[in-house]
Amino acid sequence: METSSLFVLALIDATSIGTLVIPIWLLLRRDYRSAIPRVLVYLGLIGLFYWVIGLLLRSGMTLASDVFQQPWARAVGLAAGVLMLVWALSYRTDAQKEAARLKAGGAPRTESEPAPEQSISPKLGSRVGTALDTRTGVAALALIAGLLELPTMLPYLAAMGIMQNAQWSPGIQALALAGYCLVMIAPALVLCAVRAVLGSRIEGWLKTAGAKLAKISQESLGWIVGIAGYLLIRACLQDMDLSELIHSIF
Repeated sequence: METSSLFVLALIDATSIGTLVIPIWLLLRRDYRSAIPRVLVYLGLIGLFYWVIGLLLRSGMTLASDVFQQPWARAVGLAAGVLMLVWALSYRTDAQKEAARLKAGGAPRTESEPAPEQSISPKLGSRVGTALDTRTGVAALALIAGLLELPTMLPYLAAMGIMQNAQWSPGIQALALAGYCLVMIAPALVLCAVRAVLGSRIEGWLKTAGAKLAKISQESLGWIVGIAGYLLIRACLQDMDLSELIHSIF
């Protein structure tokens, strides 16, 4: 049961910006054949990043659970959860912002449509195009993509909870995390192989898939952060004496 749940969660994580959208953008480069080896390096690095984060989370869960029992820690967590929820409620995609602007009487924009990588994060988008030029660029892109996804890694956190509840040994959990990360990057690895074999014949499909996945990722960002904020608030208030919480704040 735990194994199948972890597999499903890993497949959900496999559709994120860092694990699928960015690899698709990189595979759309004109020099994709020479870029494929570095895309593979990128996937290995982001898989390693998730694995290390998982190990750190696993080793810190006991300590974190003890600290989380302190009223001040719950107060900090409650404040963070409220901020996440407020941000999620006020979050608007580019399409929603443009619709609101037009409704307010603004003129339609005439500039050319931005590249898909610019629709998620300007900082990330500015690095996607040149990341494969150097090994340092590949490493930096993997690190930035991983860090940007940390606040929205709900499937990964759910997987960590499943492993913790299963009471697996540390060694088994480390292996399970490695398998999880491998499944997480598997679809992008398959795309690398298909791109190498079929070449330009799948370029149109890659462009369509990349654009749709980027749009879905942007639209779901508010929901993911909002759900995470709600869960954090609920965890902070669970079995908590409100008088102790108020006293810790004031």
